[in-house]
Amino acid sequence: MTRWTIPAVTADENEIEKRILPLTSLTVEESRPAPKFAFAFDGSDVEIPAREQYPSVTVGFLKVGGALVDLDKFFNSDDHGLVDPRKLRKAMDARSIQAVLPGSMIVRPGMTGIETWRLELDQMFRSNGFNESGQTYSLHDALLTMHGTPGSPAQSIEIGKCPACGVPNVTVAAEDAKCSDCSSALYITDVLRTHDEFAESGSNIVPFTRVMNAAERFLSIGYIDWLYTHAPAALATTLFIQDGPLAFYGTTAPLLRRWLNYWCALNTELTRRGHLPPLVVGVEKSGTFVEHANAIADHIPNGHLMGLDNHYIQTRIRAKNPEKWYGQDEFYGRRFFYKTFTGRMLVVTVPRVPEGTPYNDSKKPGKPPDWHANPKQYPTLRATLEALDRVQTRMYPNAVIPVALAHEAVALPLGTGSHVLTLMAKKALGLP
Repeated sequence: MTRWTIPAVTADENEIEKRILPLTSLTVEESRPAPKFAFAFDGSDVEIPAREQYPSVTVGFLKVGGALVDLDKFFNSDDHGLVDPRKLRKAMDARSIQAVLPGSMIVRPGMTGIETWRLELDQMFRSNGFNESGQTYSLHDALLTMHGTPGSPAQSIEIGKCPACGVPNVTVAAEDAKCSDCSSALYITDVLRTHDEFAESGSNIVPFTRVMNAAERFLSIGYIDWLYTHAPAALATTLFIQDGPLAFYGTTAPLLRRWLNYWCALNTELTRRGHLPPLVVGVEKSGTFVEHANAIADHIPNGHLMGLDNHYIQTRIRAKNPEKWYGQDEFYGRRFFYKTFTGRMLVVTVPRVPEGTPYNDSKKPGKPPDWHANPKQYPTLRATLEALDRVQTRMYPNAVIPVALAHEAVALPLGTGSHVLTLMAKKALGLP
């Protein structure tokens, strides 16, 4: 261990100063109304051992949901200096979807473990979603929406290769698709490629988490598209908050391009119809970037934000080669540090408007990041951060109220709760 060293993590005031701006120096879109609603999306997953003896049998439980907060009702729930809990409850509505997915050593009769995983994942996406005004909108629909255009979901999806025979570039119809070469069943959820990481024996927490994160984002885009179809003007007054950064990771990373295409088409169509885009943001509660933000908080004044360019991220936060690009294959938003007017640090991710890859600046040190030179690329940034300033909470660090409510709605219980889930899995699988 004496041969090892740790990269410097101390704050460099000069590097910070060249990257910060006061929030008030950013412009706000003309006629941008104050947000009236906030949607937050969160999820949780747990892998339950149904049998610990060899060969171990595991089951994945997932819960994904959203919380809607009527901001006007929320901030007007006071009654002569006290909070009226009835008004507070009427200001909030939380909904969640629950699913169970097969883990190791679990199969459907006549199928392999991977075939079982693919079929169960497709059925999970078909049977879970939300209902509004008598209309059912599933995760399956949201996935097709992201591959289509606003208000017009795709009828088929192209996947890189058939999971069964490997033939490249296969088009998968939304219903009853089969591979033209091997006649194996195909599902549009194969585009997530989580079957590439599925283990027929061993832990499957990685594909469980991939599904959970993707479902959160599809639920969000489902509500955005529903509002676009039924009340496009309301998008301008709605804040969509994602728990975690705006990104697709691992096998789901290729979906980034689809999200950007949808986002561009949405903004183009809203502009054509005279509407402003929604406020979309990811808020992180933990992780390396949150730790770094807290470490340099004393060097950022209240009400200021700091843009993170490739060179700073690779040399000051990640200890990586600055000649390597960060985030361009996963992120559909750009990270910012924001120190609120009450002195709390938030790590947020905001997409460019109307389009574009967020991490598109120079790798060279000393050159200011592109957003600093041209903040007009992020016209929703100021309105988004001002809205987050209003909904902070001290329930836990780096938290905002809508995300806290969404987390409350989807949290899977630990301890006794996990024991109950284990008993459920044992009984359903016929294990002692």
